[in-house]
Amino acid sequence: MENNEFSKFKLNNFLIEKLDKRRICKPTDIQDDVMPKVIKGETLIAQSKTGTGKTLSYLLPLINENLTKKMPVLIVAPTKELATQIFAEVNYYTEGTDIKPILLISGEEIEKQEAKIKTDFDIIVGVTGRILKLTEEGKLKLSLIKKLVLDEADFLVELGFLDDIENIYSLCKNLDQFLVFSATLSPKTRNLITQLQSKKHILHFEAKNSIPKNIKNYFFPIGEGERDKFLLDILKNINPYLCLVFVRTKKESLWLYHILKENSYLVECLNGDLTPSQRKKAVDKFRDAKVQYLIATDLASRGLDIEGINYIINYNLPLNEVDYLHRAGRTGRLDDKGTVYSICNDLDEGYLKKYAINLSVDLKPVKITKDGIVEYPNYKGVKPRFNIEELKKQDKIKKINKVQKERKEKFDANKKRRNKRK
Repeated sequence: MENNEFSKFKLNNFLIEKLDKRRICKPTDIQDDVMPKVIKGETLIAQSKTGTGKTLSYLLPLINENLTKKMPVLIVAPTKELATQIFAEVNYYTEGTDIKPILLISGEEIEKQEAKIKTDFDIIVGVTGRILKLTEEGKLKLSLIKKLVLDEADFLVELGFLDDIENIYSLCKNLDQFLVFSATLSPKTRNLITQLQSKKHILHFEAKNSIPKNIKNYFFPIGEGERDKFLLDILKNINPYLCLVFVRTKKESLWLYHILKENSYLVECLNGDLTPSQRKKAVDKFRDAKVQYLIATDLASRGLDIEGINYIINYNLPLNEVDYLHRAGRTGRLDDKGTVYSICNDLDEGYLKKYAINLSVDLKPVKITKDGIVEYPNYKGVKPRFNIEELKKQDKIKKINKVQKERKEKFDANKKRRNKRK
């Protein structure tokens, strides 16, 4: 406990012991930056890359406060899967205390949820639909909430929950603190949060969209080759602990699931057609390494936080760079090494190279040989697919970066001269 750096935040010894049991001893950058602000009661927007410890940066201070003073918390997540994962963290860090956490998601018996709310609560984790349903029925009084957290805010907006967020916020009439966390922050999301907040609140923005350096990004140029056969060739050349294979559609997820199953791979499928219990079973089997591969759509897998995923395979490319960022973020959690492979025809390759430029990714072509997967020497391929407006934007960014670099060099030179005079 003495060597745990979280002690500097003056957390209860109970929480430090919980961290020690998980061998979490050093805060990540976002935890170092955000936790003091949350402890002070500041309202903020925190943007940081996936896998950097955003959840603990708000959970630990809020749980710590509730250990000594009742300050009801509502944490809103975009999907049942993410809500369930956050709730599992809340359960771990509150087990053995008087704090009463409640999970409000669809697919669970609403009568049991109503009974739990009636007996009292301290921390609620849930999705917008179930939260508002219980509120409309008069079972849940959001006026009791003192702390409101939006987790993965951009995804909440992307899924069309704008009105729900506004309703929940307006019903939390006695808020002391409003916290927003997201891996990305679109202009639409920023505008929403600014509208909800008065000018006295501090808005804290952090980190541009980029992929951590510990995640290596490669692509296989396949031309007109068949993707399913090529995927099987890739799998023969890697031996992952856990591998997440991304597809665009439910139909593709089932198609690949059956192909891998027929080829004796331990595999599960995750898509929007599964029932809550089926989805939970698939995720649990993957998390517990009872299966080695999970075929998933973007929507079904958003917010998955599973340790040990060391390979991501993009069976086909996501439709935008933000989805590529979120896919890649499922690996390399908390500075572990991760690898992302993308299977690309010529069209895919052009878009992938554009994503790589915008996300500051070092993207390398690879191929399969008798010696395994190796880098593709002297490969040129197709050019990044930018339209005219995007090219203008890139030029503008380059000019701004150049000016900033020149200013910094000038400042450093002047500082060096002043130091010499002293």
